[in-house]
Amino acid sequence: MSCKQIEKTGLYVDDEMSVMERRDFESHIEHCSACAAEFGDLSKLADGIATTGDMRVPDALWSAIEQRLHETGPPKPPARKWRRFRLPGGPWAMAALIALAIGLGTFGLSSLESSARASTIDYAVLLDSLPLDPRKACGEFVARHDGTPTTAIEAKRIASNLNFETPAVLPGNFRLQSVHRLKIGRAKGIAAAYDRNGEFLAVVFHPPVKREEFGSHKNFPCVIGEHCGHKVQIGEWKLVHLTDPTTCHCLLSRLDEQTEMPAVMSAIVPEFVGGGDDHGH
Repeated sequence: MSCKQIEKTGLYVDDEMSVMERRDFESHIEHCSACAAEFGDLSKLADGIATTGDMRVPDALWSAIEQRLHETGPPKPPARKWRRFRLPGGPWAMAALIALAIGLGTFGLSSLESSARASTIDYAVLLDSLPLDPRKACGEFVARHDGTPTTAIEAKRIASNLNFETPAVLPGNFRLQSVHRLKIGRAKGIAAAYDRNGEFLAVVFHPPVKREEFGSHKNFPCVIGEHCGHKVQIGEWKLVHLTDPTTCHCLLSRLDEQTEMPAVMSAIVPEFVGGGDDHGH
């Protein structure tokens, strides 16, 4: 028998509930098998979408869509608002999306641009304020991506598709101060702040994305321990990235790349898989 609260599952997975509503729903799914099963299905779907690789749409398709829009005129408001729909995976998913776009005539360029913006991660807001106050700069970055406080244990459940750790103490005696969940488009990310006798350090984990915004700051290759990565350097501060197939691991610190930094990276990246210097820009 279906539960009346099952319609709230999508709100929960999309993180569109208040803190109190989330707690109530989490308590509910512990005792409701129907909602728990729906939550499991939607979580897998969301993780699959978040980690889907880039798919090239033929250039000629856009001309066909624009022609269709021109013929049908402005789209009419739908009679019913559909919250979500399910698609099979693989190339069939792209084929279904294309068919839907042409059939409805609502797949305009403005929506594509909005989606592209949503799938980027904005480090420029952090880097611009970094020399003045690194803690404030990190706070602005977290706010830019709708950060909400969480715990290290809960972070592993929230971003179960990512490969990361947020230990209570990092090598060099950096102690965990806070953990936040982030939104990067429809994907979830995690940010954590550490302190060592007043010295600030932050880590960010998110799925590999097509674009990362660094503003006017330059991104350069670097080597951390045995792994190739990228970094942006502003004075003594470095924003270093190591990327594997599931996760971009980002470390903001003043640590030396040859001495302290490799040990810290090893602590936040439990098992580094693949990766290399292709950072997905």
